[in-house]
Amino acid sequence: MVTSNEDPICPVCGGRHRKKDRVNRINKKIGGRTDRLRIERRTCTNESCRKTHRLLPDICIPYKHYNSGVIEDGIDGTLNEEALCEEAYPSESALYRWREWAKKFRENAEGQIRSAAYRILDL
Repeated sequence: MVTSNEDPICPVCGGRHRKKDRVNRINKKIGGRTDRLRIERRTCTNESCRKTHRLLPDICIPYKHYNSGVIEDGIDGTLNEEALCEEAYPSESALYRWREWAKKFRENAEGQIRSAAYRILDL
């Protein structure tokens, strides 16, 4: 069971959250082990937003069943088939999608940082 003592704010509108429920999530690890996590969901209390958000731990990446360490190794190219059992090894198409996702995220993050530096530091 994954719990949080924080009082997170809504990333969409900045409103407060209230607890909604918990959902099951699969987390595939190196060596073929699979954990099942119970992830807490919260709903924004702002009447105009009302979005539901999952409070994911650092070992999870949104919309991915593999552990963040496996995904990082797959993106870096250090993931080898001998280290994993066959059923837990991600497919080549999954590795390709992870690399494309990381490339887009990197470009977006660099642009956001550059924009903030221009705005805040007057560069």
